[in-house]
Amino acid sequence: MATLAPHTHVLVAIDYSEMSSHVVDEAWAFALKSRSCSMHFLHVNRGSANDEWDPEGGHIELLEWLEARLPKGADTNGSIRVIAHEARGEPWQAIVQMAADLHVDTVIVGTHGRKGMQRILLGSVAETVSRLCGCSVLVVRSKAHEDAVPRDPICGLCVEARIQSQGNVLWCHDHAARPDRRHAYLERRPGRRILGGSRV
Repeated sequence: MATLAPHTHVLVAIDYSEMSSHVVDEAWAFALKSRSCSMHFLHVNRGSANDEWDPEGGHIELLEWLEARLPKGADTNGSIRVIAHEARGEPWQAIVQMAADLHVDTVIVGTHGRKGMQRILLGSVAETVSRLCGCSVLVVRSKAHEDAVPRDPICGLCVEARIQSQGNVLWCHDHAARPDRRHAYLERRPGRRILGGSRV
């Protein structure tokens, strides 16, 4: 991953779902690491032009929602400026347009990560923003590696070895001795020039 330039401007899209709370956590951690100087949180009301809309009330609701989820003292953190935006329309369009208007460096959106028709309905915003946005897009989703791709049954002893060693041991005794295992991990050790990698 490329090193991020200092003074990054970030746009974070939220929709008040449970996933959005996770998006806020990830976005704040990202902002601290990238030395961001501004974080713009955007909520988009999907109502049509004929529907009643109270942008001021929506803005107050957004501020209260953010206050309950941002770290304590976030509003007084001198290094990161937090701005809340309320908009109406198609979410993907409002996100892409605001990213361009604000000239942000990174957009952060969440996805429920479902499959099939649920993926088409719930993941379309993140996918469309990723495709059309004029800057980097970070898509946040809950961690769930189970059944990500078809694979052979995993060895329970290997999993237990990784858990017990906090990732320092990758294989159980039997698989550590097998030359035909699917992955070969190379680690950097004192006195060795290998930087690391994997082979599938």
